Amino acid sequence: MTQATAGSTAAPKMQMSPERAKQVVTMTKSIRAHFPELAEIPNAQLIYSTWRSFKRIDQTNDSDYQTMAGVFFHEFDRHLLNYQLSKSGQEDAFRQRFFAILTEIL
Repeated sequence: MTQATAGSTAAPKMQMSPERAKQVVTMTKSIRAHFPELAEIPNAQLIYSTWRSFKRIDQTNDSDYQTMAGVFFHEFDRHLLNYQLSKSGQEDAFRQRFFAILTEIL
């Protein structure tokens, strides 16, 4: 997770509480089950993006499920899929799936 190639910076160390770690693992497993479009994404990247999403949510006071779903969508669309979802007009469908997962696990 912290390996860096020449000329790049290492990813920050994922630090979280045991409760948050459990949520990250549960969310990652659920994302794997509900998003076949992400099947090609390596587990390490998926876990990292899930952690980053929760970290962003923790840094804001607005943590309703709709907002949280938006944070997950933007993190995954931008950092894992290079805006493929936004470009294809799938934002609403993906946000709804993230929303459903969040309401199920939290």
